[in-house]
Amino acid sequence: MKNVVAILSVGIAMVGVAALHAQDRTVTANVPFAFYVGSTAMPEGAYRVDALKSGGVMYFRATDKDAAKAITSWNMIGQSDSKPPRLVFHRYGDLYFLSQVWTGDGSLGHGFAVTQREKELERIGAEKLAVVRVALH
Repeated sequence: MKNVVAILSVGIAMVGVAALHAQDRTVTANVPFAFYVGSTAMPEGAYRVDALKSGGVMYFRATDKDAAKAITSWNMIGQSDSKPPRLVFHRYGDLYFLSQVWTGDGSLGHGFAVTQREKELERIGAEKLAVVRVALH
């Protein structure tokens, strides 16, 4: 039993080290409104966004508050590599849902699944008021 625990501990540590070394791009953003990343509510403020080389996971960390979220993403290809890095949100009234992240790596971006909350808003007929873009640094 001790061997199994030791092997699992080493395995978890190696995954953590691999994730740290696999970071491809780190950007920051000042988001002037509260928003959702997946089903997690995040407060307004400054954020650090880490995209991993291997793709599939992005990390959001508030720099001045106790808020963090890891979320699965899929790769997207944009129309042009000349657009600035940005976060893209869907807005329904005063609710904002993260939809895409473009880190400035050419025309590659990251997309996120539509949340249950956003689907419910669409189902009851809430109007999507805007697609909001916040610049990344």
